[in-house]
Amino acid sequence: MYHDPKPTVFAKHLNYLSRHWTVISLETLVSAIYKKDFSQIPPKSVVITIDDGHAGNIELLSLFKQYRVRPTLFVCTQIIGTYRHFWFKIAGQSKAEKEKRKRFPNAERLAHLKQATDFEPEKIYPDRQALNIVEIKEMTANVDFQPHTQFHPILPRCTETECRQEILGSKTDLERLLGIECSHFSYPNGDYTEREIEIVKTAGFQSARTTDIGWNTQRTAPYQLKTVPITDDAGLALFRAQLTTIPQRLGKWMNALFKK
Repeated sequence: MYHDPKPTVFAKHLNYLSRHWTVISLETLVSAIYKKDFSQIPPKSVVITIDDGHAGNIELLSLFKQYRVRPTLFVCTQIIGTYRHFWFKIAGQSKAEKEKRKRFPNAERLAHLKQATDFEPEKIYPDRQALNIVEIKEMTANVDFQPHTQFHPILPRCTETECRQEILGSKTDLERLLGIECSHFSYPNGDYTEREIEIVKTAGFQSARTTDIGWNTQRTAPYQLKTVPITDDAGLALFRAQLTTIPQRLGKWMNALFKK
């Protein structure tokens, strides 16, 4: 799982993966999980996913072509193609403030952002943070685009109405934009409850990816797909370590310990 890696870093990761692993599509993985049959999946297979739809993702296209990989790019459908900003990339908020706001009810989070930074979800800014429509359509032959909500809220902090709009609305947005049927979803920030799982199911998605650390097997629940988070600027040594999931698990354990 990536967000906005630079081409120079991502090229080194892909070069390593191409020599030691087999990159498969998300569709291949999900199909095998439903069939409970991994016989057609090569050993040491990985799926590449990229979250949000950052403008810098267009710079990776030549690498997708060079290494013949088809990643799944989960996009925020009301931010791509606009000059709106991602709320978590707004200047003037520290990492601690951002993490704190993730725990607020959705309306309260937006009110805090408005007061502190003058941020509004539909506000137009001078610079562009997300992919535009021309770039997305240029990438469609080499990228599997899927929804990641409309505005990247923390879904369990949303009301039922807000949650349904973000999930179902993003599916409708992307299907209308690209003329495709969207089958996969990614929970923003990896946060979900049984409510979100049920809404994703009823929306017609076949899977949903979390940020739960680990590997997927035939027994993995398709609406709780695990992942291996990769630091966007990871050097090759860190990247190889993160493929084991050990650094991420240690980091999660340390964060939980200090919160106590």
